[in-house]
Amino acid sequence: MARLIILCCLLLSPLLVAQTSERADLLQEKNKQPSELDQPLSNGFELLRDLPTKNQIPMFENRFRIDENVEEITLLLFRRRGSASTVLVRPDGSKIHFQTAEAQKVRWHDASSYDLIEIKNPTPGPWQAVGKLLPESRIMVLTDIKLNVDPLPSNLMVGETIKITARLTNANQPINVKDFRDVLALEMIFVSTNNADYDNFGRGVVQVAQFRDDGKGYDERARDGVFTGEFQLRFIAGEWTPKYIVRTPLYTREVEQTPVILKAAPITADITAAVAADETTPEQQVKPHQIVFRVTDDSVNKATVLLQGRIRYPNGDVEEFALNEPNVTPRTLELRNRGHGSYILDVSAFGTMQDGREFAITLPEISFVVNRPVFEAPALDDLPQKIKDEIAAEQAGPEAEFPWGLVIIVNLLTLVGGSFAIWFVMSDKKIADLLFWRKKPVDVAISSATNKAEDSNVTKNSNNVQKNNDMDDILDLTLPDD
Repeated sequence: MARLIILCCLLLSPLLVAQTSERADLLQEKNKQPSELDQPLSNGFELLRDLPTKNQIPMFENRFRIDENVEEITLLLFRRRGSASTVLVRPDGSKIHFQTAEAQKVRWHDASSYDLIEIKNPTPGPWQAVGKLLPESRIMVLTDIKLNVDPLPSNLMVGETIKITARLTNANQPINVKDFRDVLALEMIFVSTNNADYDNFGRGVVQVAQFRDDGKGYDERARDGVFTGEFQLRFIAGEWTPKYIVRTPLYTREVEQTPVILKAAPITADITAAVAADETTPEQQVKPHQIVFRVTDDSVNKATVLLQGRIRYPNGDVEEFALNEPNVTPRTLELRNRGHGSYILDVSAFGTMQDGREFAITLPEISFVVNRPVFEAPALDDLPQKIKDEIAAEQAGPEAEFPWGLVIIVNLLTLVGGSFAIWFVMSDKKIADLLFWRKKPVDVAISSATNKAEDSNVTKNSNNVQKNNDMDDILDLTLPDD
């Protein structure tokens, strides 16, 4: 019996040692300081370590627990590139696959290296994620996501450059956009209010710009949770409603601000074009073209307006200019006279509104055309006699044109007459045949000829009858021979 007890103890001793070792490892894991857990991460995900702990659920060996008060969670599960999608196991043992997520009212974005999953009203209790997950995976509680955008100025102008700042927050705390660095974007649009009192009536939607928190373009810092950017108001003036949209594969947040009035450009240009100069014009007689810039909006502080830009001359030359003298209004620009052709100006204006807001605006393109100069002819008294004669000859009435019509008619008559003469000779006609007006009518001649023929026939018949009667009388008197 003692041997049997010793044998059982020997068999159970490795199991007891293993359990003791596992408990020691668990205690050692629990006693680790947060600084030890937040070591720099490999595989390019080092920036995920500073995710706010109150916005995440701890994950241990692909297991995590969801409390009862969690209304919505978002799982950002990184896995080996090219591996199969993760499978989620609920506390009751049922599974959620990528293919069945939509049927179970779960939003699931499947990428090549991560799964982004959103679950509303998740089942409380222990969950498990099955897959080739990386330790950088996170489970975030996103229950109160808001998009905060600074309001636009009320006195906007066409061509003005505006800077915006937008922040994405969760429970009034900034969301660490580093976890969504590949999926977050901010889109800005302007929607017409369809107010018939303004020029933008019926213009619909204008897409202004799209921004990413990647530190490129006008964004100041990459992945800092703040969208910064600049855009130009290059559309028609009127009443517009600004709208901002943040889109991710799982959710969309929109901010619609109060309508703003977009005014026309507050600066106009009055152009005075001089006579085009050429190579023969003396330099002292060449006059420059002049453009006067006037501020037409009283909400702009006229004394603070500065102008700069460039000029494109007809010969292709480009010249920069700047009108930055203080307290000068209106501002006048003189352009060199480079002959006839098109002059094009690109002008930018900088100034301050009456309320103290500074602005930068790009004016619509300014252009004008200078025609070739028209020279007056010198007086005739100052010209030589030869030139006077030439001018008089040019001013004289036009010479009579050759009578081509008469020539054609005469030739036609000659041709017709010759053809008739040839026909008359060849047909053996007589001149008397041409006197058709002297001929009797054909019907009368024929009737008279017929009457004469009938009369002659009657006379001949009567003579023959008389001769026959005479013969009969003679024959009756003769006696037969016995």
